Parts: sequence; structure tokens; C-alpha cells
Amino acid sequence: MKKLLIIISLLLPFYGICEEQSDELDDEFAWQLSVGAFYVDMTMPALIGTDSTFKHGTFLVDAKIEYKSFYLNTHSGDFFGGSDVGYQIINNGEWGIDAIYGSYMLPFSERGYYDTDDVVPELRGIRKRDQDNSLGFSYYRHVGEFLAVAEVVYDVFGDTNGWVFHLEATRNFELRNWDLWLNFGANYYSSNFHNYFYGVSEDEVNDYLTPYKPGASASAFVQMQLNYPIAEDWVFSAGASWLVGSQDTLDSPLVRSRHARVFFTGVKYVF
Repeated sequence: MKKLLIIISLLLPFYGICEEQSDELDDEFAWQLSVGAFYVDMTMPALIGTDSTFKHGTFLVDAKIEYKSFYLNTHSGDFFGGSDVGYQIINNGEWGIDAIYGSYMLPFSERGYYDTDDVVPELRGIRKRDQDNSLGFSYYRHVGEFLAVAEVVYDVFGDTNGWVFHLEATRNFELRNWDLWLNFGANYYSSNFHNYFYGVSEDEVNDYLTPYKPGASASAFVQMQLNYPIAEDWVFSAGASWLVGSQDTLDSPLVRSRHARVFFTGVKYVF
């Protein structure tokens, strides 16, 4: 689930967050950009021995870059969504198929989610879980007022030897001068993919961790963001995201919470 990876980027000066596929890509280069200063309050799925809640000021970016059939899309309110880089293969107006690249799970190590932190005693000796680098296909179509997306990706360039099936639906609502973005969906992780991140090998056993090899797993999420223009090029923005993993997530000795949530508010400038 790519957007767990994006949560970590919240504490960096700049980062990109993905949004749904563009319905139609022009033959020429095109771009849209907004950058904002936000206050973010987030809680990540808790690893044993770590503090999973962070509150911080940061920059968030909305960007859409398109050239012929290639695109890079980011959305400042999207923490748990799908891919952000793609190549449009088919688009007949109502549905399409893209080749996509993305990362769907949050990396961590014996220092927790941040390599700059001290080694966590409960995690001492575990191997580093690098992010996946997954490549696959996306099918999308309009269902009423919603854009529905299904993604199937395999970790071609990473070490998980696993795959992810991602579903989501997105809709924009106009409420007077307010714009509401709504996004919800689910992820299914293969056993190899899940085991790479949350399994415990014999070499990683310590006083807190016992051997564990999980099977496949799943998660579900819902996200929303409100935007309100306050000047010609300035927009007030606020939103929230929630994610919950399946109950079996807690069977891993590495994990003590299967929930994640993000609240954010700020002002962004539209170029």
C-alpha cells in the first residue's frame, strides 16, 4: 500500500503524493502545480517499542505532469492511494488501461520508521525492510460520478517477491465554494509480500521477537480533503485519512497496532 510509504515523507521538506489517473492525456507537455504549508498530525501502524504518533509542520504538493502518454500525478490529501507514475496504453473515454509504477508498503528497520532514530531495543537485529518497487497495470473506468481504479502490481525491482491488488474509487463534490475530494479503497497483499515486511526469521529472533511467517493480508482505507479559495491564488485546505489492516496483522510480533490515521490543515498557493 503505497501511501504508507508516503506517510513517512510528511516529515521531509517536500514530497509528492499521488492522485487518480488523468482521464485524457494531451499529446503535448502540460503541468499543474500547487504547494502548501500544512500542519500534520499522524499516527502510523505501531511497531513494537516505537512511538507511532507524529505532529509536524511540512510542505505538501499537488502536481500533475503529462507528456504524451506518460504522467506523474500527486495529490496532497492522498496518503493511502495507488500508483503515481504511469503510461497510458488504452483510453476510450469511459475506461482505460495504464502501465504503472509505485510503492505500496512502508519501509522500516531496527531504528523504526526513521533511520535517524536510535536503535529500538525490541527491534534490534532485524534486517532492513526496504520499500517495494512495484510495476504492473491499472484498469480504470467511470461508474456514475465515481472514477473506479483496479491495480495489479508485482515487486519487480524490490526484494519481496510478492504482488499487490489495489482497488479504489474517487469522486469530487462541489458544495458552494467548497470542493470535497473523497477517496476510498482496499489492498490485498500476497503472502510473500506480507512476509517480507511483517515476518520474523530465525536470524531476527531476540528477547521480544519470536519466529513468524504470515500468509496473505489486506487493508482498507478512506480519505477526504476540503478546499476553499481564500484569494485569487490561495486555497485553504484540510482533510483526514484512515487505514485499517486486517486482524491477522496483529499476529506479527513486530506490530502492536493495525490502524493508521492522518489529520492535516494548511494553506496552499496555486501556480
